[in-house]
Amino acid sequence: MSKNAGLNRRSFMKNAGFTALAGATGSLAVGASQANAQGGSPSQSYPRHASGKYDFGAVYNRAGHNCARWDSPPRNYPGGEFKFGMGVASMDFECAPCITEALMERVQHHSWGYLASTAELTSEIVKWNGEHHNNDIDASMVTLSDGVYPGMIAAMRSFVPRGGKALIMSPAYSGFYTMAGAANIETVDSELKLISGRYEIDYEDLEAKMTSDVRILIVCNPQNPTGNVWREEELLRIGRLALDHGIVVLSDEIHSDVIRGDQKFTPFSALPDRDVVSNSLTFNAISKTFNLAGMKNAYYYSKSPTMLQRVNQYHRAELSTLGVVANVAAYKYGWEWFDQANAYMDRTHTMIEEYVKANMPSVGYVRNEGTYMTFLDFSQTMASIGADVQYESHGKRTPEHYFQDWMVHNSGVYLNPGSVYGQGGAGRMRMNIASSQAVVKDVLDAMAAAVNKV
Repeated sequence: MSKNAGLNRRSFMKNAGFTALAGATGSLAVGASQANAQGGSPSQSYPRHASGKYDFGAVYNRAGHNCARWDSPPRNYPGGEFKFGMGVASMDFECAPCITEALMERVQHHSWGYLASTAELTSEIVKWNGEHHNNDIDASMVTLSDGVYPGMIAAMRSFVPRGGKALIMSPAYSGFYTMAGAANIETVDSELKLISGRYEIDYEDLEAKMTSDVRILIVCNPQNPTGNVWREEELLRIGRLALDHGIVVLSDEIHSDVIRGDQKFTPFSALPDRDVVSNSLTFNAISKTFNLAGMKNAYYYSKSPTMLQRVNQYHRAELSTLGVVANVAAYKYGWEWFDQANAYMDRTHTMIEEYVKANMPSVGYVRNEGTYMTFLDFSQTMASIGADVQYESHGKRTPEHYFQDWMVHNSGVYLNPGSVYGQGGAGRMRMNIASSQAVVKDVLDAMAAAVNKV
């Protein structure tokens, strides 16, 4: 590792305030990084417990490597107020060793011409869906893409004419609104209702919003940012409503592997109603599962050849060699790593729930069923600091954007504002929990100190 890289790491560790780095976990994390940089085996150098299991408590430093989660926010806080990047949906864990090993092997071949085939990648996608989601799909149903965005935008252009709309159950992933803008279509929200500690679909409102100009319904399963893992009966009900109103379902299932231990994920295309399934397309990737967003690899599929063909007319993928190599390795050899990572994140969710309820009484918590996000209700704190008044005088888009800045200045913690997720996001902030529990504990302590003083 270069001298400058070492300095960058030490500077980050000091500025971020990661107290855990003073202990064994920090030594393990940096040691692993150095070994990889020097050409050591990722499998041998990866932090592990004495039992041989992967040690996700080891703090892996991602700052200084053009990382959106850790290197983008500080640009807005030149005074050094930023300490913890808990916004962007990517994991802080070191990549699964099988992926790094596959990439290291491939770069030993010093030629980067066109790929001859992506058949192996498609085959592994089919196997993954069958083995891990009990979902029977065929290679002929699958179209490879370089991201969920290009596929969904192509679908929007295919099914929604000028002046048409997409219906979104919100709060929902902010990217849906960005995609709709790129496709030159409008959106309409049907707000989820918080009932007895769970976000529930308001079916009466949902159907009322299914007007003649609405042509697609976007289903997010698991729901980002609320964390719902939609049940079979819920999916069937919304699928039948969409079918009755001539609306095509686009199901974004990119978080489908990140499911808590007491939950069951149901793919939309595995529903026991052939007509409902044939009225849908599914969009997915393992970029959340294995933190491979930078490898630009995804796919979509439909059990209706006609629907698939319509979308394919508007879509073209530009896959990279290394992206294909990384994804094939993850599909073939990465399950053990992810299974352990998912169990670790499940425990982190429980840790956060217990901490918030015990130490942050003014903050509302809703138990997550899936994803590595949690959607926290800071409306009481926002009211106490006058966010609904202050945001305009400070040049912020919404009270939640003002609170985002307030939280950084008062705790160092950077969260995503709930207002970007559509109706139902007011007063909420999204927090990424996919980090070492030592880091998460520091984040919680910092936030508690900030909110409890107002």
